[in-house]
Amino acid sequence: MGVDNNHTANGRDELLRISNLRTYFYTSDGVIPAVDGIDLVIRRGKTVGLVGESGCGKSVTALSIMQLVPPPGRILPGSQILLEGVDLLSLPPERMYDIRGARIAMIFQEPMTSLNPVFTVGDQIAEAILTHKRVGRGQAREETIELLRQVGIPQPEQRYHAYPHELSGGMRQRVMIAMALSCQPELIIADEPTTALDVTIQAQILELLRSLAEEHNTALLLITHDLGVIAEMAQEVAVMYAGKIVEQVDVVTLFREPKHPYTRGLLASIPLLTSDRSVPLTMIKGTVPNLARLPPGCRFAPRCPHVMPICREKEPELTPHGATRVACWLYEPAVVGGE
Repeated sequence: MGVDNNHTANGRDELLRISNLRTYFYTSDGVIPAVDGIDLVIRRGKTVGLVGESGCGKSVTALSIMQLVPPPGRILPGSQILLEGVDLLSLPPERMYDIRGARIAMIFQEPMTSLNPVFTVGDQIAEAILTHKRVGRGQAREETIELLRQVGIPQPEQRYHAYPHELSGGMRQRVMIAMALSCQPELIIADEPTTALDVTIQAQILELLRSLAEEHNTALLLITHDLGVIAEMAQEVAVMYAGKIVEQVDVVTLFREPKHPYTRGLLASIPLLTSDRSVPLTMIKGTVPNLARLPPGCRFAPRCPHVMPICREKEPELTPHGATRVACWLYEPAVVGGE
C-alpha cells in the first residue's frame, strides 16, 4: 500500500489516492484534528481495511472522501483526494454531486437512520438510479427489483413497496448495499456495515459484499474496529490512532508480524476460542487522548508499554520498514541504540 507517485504497472489500477488529508473541527473546546495528515491508496478490485478504536478518525475519513463533513468540520488546504488523478476537493459542488453515488458510493453504519422512513425502499433505490442514469421510471423499477434480488432479498417485487421499519436490520442493510450498487460505482465505502447485526447476518453481508466486489471489480474501503472482519475481507490494512495512520501493510503481514505497539494491542485483545477462559482478556491501558489536547510527541505514548523519552518529545513519521509502513521510534536504530 505504498504511496508511490507513478501511474505505471502498479499505478494503472490505482483508483483513489489520498494525500495529506487533514479534516479539522473548529469547536468551542478547541480545534479537533479528527484526521491529521493521512495518506492512503485504494486500487481497483481491492479491499482496504481501515481499523482502529472509536473516535480515531475512520468515519471522518470516509465523510471527507464523499465531501459530506458536517460543520464545524473543514478539510484543510493542502489535502488531496485524487480519483483517477482528478482532485475531488477542487471540483464544484455539482460535479461532486454527479460523482457521489455514481462513481463512489457509501454504505452507512446504521441503515435505519440512513433510509428515509416516509418512502418505500424501492422508491429510494430507484431515485438513485434516476438521478445518475438516463432511464425512465419503469426501467428504474425493473433495475431496483433486480438489485433487491441480487442482494438476496426474498420476494423483491413485494419488498419494493416496503417501508424501512417493515424490514429487519439485515434486510435494511441489504437495501443499503443495493442502493450503493445501483449505479455500479468504482468504489464502495462501507462504514461499519455489520455493527448492528447478529453474527449470522454479519457473515451473510460480508460474503455478499465480497462476491459483488469480485463480480464488478469494485474497490472497497472497509471501515471497522473488528480485526476479524479485516482478516476475512481485506487485502491491505491501515491502522488509525487519534487521527493518524500508524501502520500500513498487507493483511497477512499485519497478523503475522504486527509492528506498532497499538496494532499489537488490538490483536492481543481478540478473544480466541482455544483460550483459557480463566485468563482475562488483554486490554490496552488508558484511553484514546482528547484530540483537542493531544500529548506532545507520539499520540500513543501515554498508553504504550515500550515508551521511550523521545516518544514524549517528537512525533514519529510513517516510514517503510520491510513490507510495513509504521510510525514508531522502536524501528529507528539510531534512536533505540541511543536509549
